Amino acid sequence: MTLTDVPAPAWAGVTGVLLDADDTLYDTRSAMHRAGTRAAAALWPHADPVRSQRAGIRFRDDPEGHFAAYTRGEVEFAEMRRARIAELATWLDQDVDDDLWDAFEAAYEPAFLGALAAFDDVAPTLDALRSRGCVVGVLTNSSGAYTTRKLAAAGLAGRFDVVCSRDTLGFGKPDPRAFHEACRRLGTDPARTAYVGDELRTDPLGAADAGMPAAWLVRDGAPDASGSNLAAARGLPVVAGLGEVLALVAGDLGAGERTGSIFPRFA
Repeated sequence: MTLTDVPAPAWAGVTGVLLDADDTLYDTRSAMHRAGTRAAAALWPHADPVRSQRAGIRFRDDPEGHFAAYTRGEVEFAEMRRARIAELATWLDQDVDDDLWDAFEAAYEPAFLGALAAFDDVAPTLDALRSRGCVVGVLTNSSGAYTTRKLAAAGLAGRFDVVCSRDTLGFGKPDPRAFHEACRRLGTDPARTAYVGDELRTDPLGAADAGMPAAWLVRDGAPDASGSNLAAARGLPVVAGLGEVLALVAGDLGAGERTGSIFPRFA
């Protein structure tokens, strides 16, 4: 039996919860789409208008995999960011020069942070978990400094016991060391620390392979068939919102089940 055949540990006795950040705590996808499109319009007003309207989607999708390289520790955050901006400029048939990086960030960052907001289920879930005696932290593959700014923009500053990022740990998800070190900093046993995130292989599967109970967060619509089958085979609950984490901690939601979120999604 291989590691990926081993079912995730049970949620009984969970004393700590680690959460992914982007698209788990706040709607990063939508904010990136808006900000990327706005930045492209500001920097390259004469670019192909059809492509310009998709600039934010392109920037977020990162087709060349620069963010994945950052997650693996192959490049630093600033280098990753510059590569993604250069790829976007090239896709729009625009020049890449020494002034591009600062100009893009000046147009992008205010729009991105201004559009970032926490999902409505985050604050009540955090309060309810703490009322049950759980400690709660964040484990993200983004950078520490950037995560601090995003949490503040989303109104979540100071809400977590620990915030662990790829650069603060030196390695990122799904590396088991990332999950184990985050648990160490949280002060909890991995087997009694649950993890919830929206990227199936990076988040819940990575956590399960690290010996942690985990759940796959799918906020919009139904999970795809292959992902749903894989989650069920591994004993991973599929949740529509963070409110369902409370049911998991209480033992009221089983593996492979998915119900309506207890709290509404941020609109």
